[in-house]
Amino acid sequence: MMKKIISILLTCSVVVGLLPVMAFADDSPTEIHSTAMDFREVKTDQEGTNWVWDAKAKTLTLNNFQGVVNVGVRENSAAILLPDDSMLCLKGKNNAITTNSYHCNGIYSDGDLIIAGDGKLEINIDSMSASPIYVNSGVLSIEDEVEINTDSPKHAIYIYNLKSNSTAISVKDEAKLTFPDDLGADAIYVVTKKGVDPNSITFDYEETHDKAEEIITLTKLKSKTTPEKTEETPAEKPDEQPAEKPEDEAAENTYIISIGSKEIQKNGEVAYTSDAAPYLSNSYTMLPLRALLVLSDPNVEIKWDSPLKTATISYNGKTFTLVANQKTMTKETEAVSLATAAEIKDGRLFVSLRDWMKIMDISDDQVSWDAETKSVLLKN
Repeated sequence: MMKKIISILLTCSVVVGLLPVMAFADDSPTEIHSTAMDFREVKTDQEGTNWVWDAKAKTLTLNNFQGVVNVGVRENSAAILLPDDSMLCLKGKNNAITTNSYHCNGIYSDGDLIIAGDGKLEINIDSMSASPIYVNSGVLSIEDEVEINTDSPKHAIYIYNLKSNSTAISVKDEAKLTFPDDLGADAIYVVTKKGVDPNSITFDYEETHDKAEEIITLTKLKSKTTPEKTEETPAEKPDEQPAEKPEDEAAENTYIISIGSKEIQKNGEVAYTSDAAPYLSNSYTMLPLRALLVLSDPNVEIKWDSPLKTATISYNGKTFTLVANQKTMTKETEAVSLATAAEIKDGRLFVSLRDWMKIMDISDDQVSWDAETKSVLLKN
């Protein structure tokens, strides 16, 4: 019996000795030093732990790459630096880049950058002055089936020195990028070249907000479908009377907006609860753009461009453009002075009620101010 036990132990020791060394390898992240992972001037093929650089194709492939930049290393730089017109190819589901150093970005490109493949990448940034993805003088395209999840205190994507008539960011195919929803309007930040009209810059992605997960996700922009043509309503005969409006549509509504309260009352009842309360700025009542829709004609259309901090309002056959922190708005092609500039607060665009009245053609006699309760009464 003793011989059998010894034999079994010897057999086990031989088997363990034959196991691959990788089974016991340390899987901790690769520490990125001051000169590593900078491919801007690298003209020969290279490879390292879980990464391969194809110099001719200017393509860096990460396959379950784990990299970290520690405090004090690569300040004012990035974990990975790529040349103009390069590609980052992602393979595997366990790619991660973490930077703990001051002003150290995650991925930096000296020009146009494509991120493609079927892998997943986590980018975690510690510095307020750094971004997970930074593109200098170029555009960013996220393609194929890549999934990029970013976590940073200020920006998710930073595009700098962009030329005119460019699509700054494109998300294609099944790709997606996420970032925390508390980044607000600074999440996607674009700086154009001097003299370039920001309105010439476009974006090709769809943005969705998951409040439960507290994240914003960028995905491919869904193609706009043309609604099916419906049969035209026969022309009204001269001897027929037009149908009367429903009573609630024809009647005048009374709204009450109170400073500091998220609730908007309509005819004595709470009609809407905003996620941000109105406040006073330069003695003008400021309301979130979404809340202003409650007071407006249902035919009003608003499009919000987060990177450009611009709201485009279409109403009654006219188009108005409001840009955060600007004292004028554009009515068609005409510049119109504002009572006070629109402001971004808590990630929301606030517009003064006075300026909204200009857009909606609301007259002064429809609005009154109650100084005691700090409330606005609007009849519309």
